[in-house]
Amino acid sequence: MKKFLLYTIMILLGTATASAETERYKILYLIPFESASYTTPIVKECEDMDNVKSYQLMGFWNGAQMAIEEYEKNGENIRFDIVVRDISNDERKLRRVMEDEELMAGVKLIIGPFFGKLFAVAAEYAKQREIPIVNPFTSRQDFLEGNEFVYKLRPAYEARPAMIAFQAQQTNAFPIIVYGDSTSKDKEMTAYLKYFKVNSIPYEITPNATTVVSRLEKEKPRIVITFYDNPAQNLIISRNLLYSEKTGNLTFVVPEKWMESKTYDIEYYNKLNLHYFSDYYIDFQNEKTKTFVYDYTERFGVPPSLESFAFQGYDITRFFVEFIRNHNDLDRVKVSPIAFPLSFDKTPGGGYENVNVQFLEVKDNEIVPSGF
Repeated sequence: MKKFLLYTIMILLGTATASAETERYKILYLIPFESASYTTPIVKECEDMDNVKSYQLMGFWNGAQMAIEEYEKNGENIRFDIVVRDISNDERKLRRVMEDEELMAGVKLIIGPFFGKLFAVAAEYAKQREIPIVNPFTSRQDFLEGNEFVYKLRPAYEARPAMIAFQAQQTNAFPIIVYGDSTSKDKEMTAYLKYFKVNSIPYEITPNATTVVSRLEKEKPRIVITFYDNPAQNLIISRNLLYSEKTGNLTFVVPEKWMESKTYDIEYYNKLNLHYFSDYYIDFQNEKTKTFVYDYTERFGVPPSLESFAFQGYDITRFFVEFIRNHNDLDRVKVSPIAFPLSFDKTPGGGYENVNVQFLEVKDNEIVPSGF
């Protein structure tokens, strides 16, 4: 009996010790800091930092640090071995990093490189070592093929016309009107037209703003998509639509670059029922967002921004730390992102692609997720 009790106590003590063991994770960041081209920047406003090449990705790293430090603040029993290398477009430097057995030993996750060409090289090394590797920003699809360890975060362009087609079906807004040049080599427009053709989605394409307006009917829901993003074309189509008095049931889908335009204010866009796709959306009224902005500004002396990739660095790190903590099981990752929602589908015989497309609209003079 005593032996049995002793044996039981030993098992319980062993279990308690195991559960109290510190989790340790080694993460490799391959970030293009462009330190070789560093020059002392002339900075008058915080936003000026986003235009300095050697500073553009510093916000990403700062956001990543915020995510890592959050675990310590929460008192979680987890420790990180973080390795950071400045990798821009030097393939030999990347290969030296990936072939360094001591450095790569125990790596559980790779974030980067950020550029497509070098990412393909790093992805092959990651495949050999069976390490998940994350590509934050490229739209390239090819490195997903045959590599189940790749995680591509930017949704494919094809996800956008799929959403438009679904919404057109719900409101019978056919044919979809495409305002653009049919001979253009614009990648996004090419993806739209290909999707519409393959899936027999009714659409019309015209480069003429007057023709676009003539196709509208005041009482009928219509979707107009423009791929022009220069001020002159923006002005032409916008004025034609506003003066037509046919915009009551219009959904006007434009490039995200329109939101950077100085030509109009947001009230003008509100009248156009303007919609656009984006990889990111931030609700600055959200309490988590407010806390992050405050803590980040306290920590680094400048506010976070999408342009410096600060929010993205935080979201990506937070998501994938939880991913490796849960034994690379996507279904068990429960993270509330600030700006970059992630939801993955596996490509046939290959890696994983984020399919969470952000469709936004200008409503009541604010940018909000579209209710279509």
